Amino acid sequence: MRALLWITTAAAVLYGGYWVAGSTAMRRGAEAALADLQAQGIAGPAGITLRGFPSRFDLTVEPVQLRSGAVEWSAPFVQLFMLAYRPTHLIAVWPHEQALTLAGLRLAITSTDIRASAVVGANADLPLDRTVFVAKGLAINAGSTDRGATLAEARLATRATDPGRLVHDLGAELLGLTLSPALRAAADPADILPGTLDSLHLNAALTLDRPLDRHAASAPPRPVALTLRDLSLRWGDLTLTASGQLDRGRMAAYRAGSTSTQSIGARSWRWPSPPASCAPRSRRPMPPRWSDWQSCRATIPNGCRCRWCCRAAGSRLARCLSASRPGSDG
Repeated sequence: MRALLWITTAAAVLYGGYWVAGSTAMRRGAEAALADLQAQGIAGPAGITLRGFPSRFDLTVEPVQLRSGAVEWSAPFVQLFMLAYRPTHLIAVWPHEQALTLAGLRLAITSTDIRASAVVGANADLPLDRTVFVAKGLAINAGSTDRGATLAEARLATRATDPGRLVHDLGAELLGLTLSPALRAAADPADILPGTLDSLHLNAALTLDRPLDRHAASAPPRPVALTLRDLSLRWGDLTLTASGQLDRGRMAAYRAGSTSTQSIGARSWRWPSPPASCAPRSRRPMPPRWSDWQSCRATIPNGCRCRWCCRAAGSRLARCLSASRPGSDG
């Protein structure tokens, strides 16, 4: 019994020493990084606290203010969590309120939850293995102007797929995007699409010339190739999809202003259209132009509960479209 007590006590002392050593190294590293950013004029004054004994390392930086050129980001705090028994797994948590300034335009960012996690390789260079980012209940407003957007959920994930960690799968999805009235009027002046964009989905693979590791700040990796497996947007009846591939030569051609090497194309392009009952009759069938739909739709009375299916409104729309097309009955 006495031997078991001594073994337990020794294990607790050793683990406590490990936590103290790990927390000290993490705190010193964070302080050194912050001091370096402050010396470069990128970061403002901030305090660092570290807690979490015995199972975690909980690092809190508050307040946070980063500036680079015309871009400035500030937040009350940022938290980094790391499990003591899994030091290669990091978790970051952002506050519910943040501020982002772009060329003098201040954006207020609010959210119900924003967090991310990253897993790095267990070697001295700490190469990035995979990441996950999730934001929920996101709202962005540009000061007192009528420019902003809300987002139900945003998800981003990356994963290295080769032993050298040069090829990373990328996956992203935006759900429930709603634009402010001013932005919606610019994106959909005819007001024919739903108020909320259903989804924007990305599935791609990015190849780098060197791994993303702790040396990335001094020697940033450069993209070598991008394989776009699927880029799709769904907004009501509007569906857009694209796929393609770019390599370093084609990227250089794009930077030089060349358009002959473009390899990304749309697979589907479908504008919403009215029911067939509202389409005009013609001896020579010709689809109406989009501008005709926009101008003729203004002839529909606002009192009609179903604009496209109301008989009187449909007849008026048909006559208007017939008059706008050559070779029609009128």
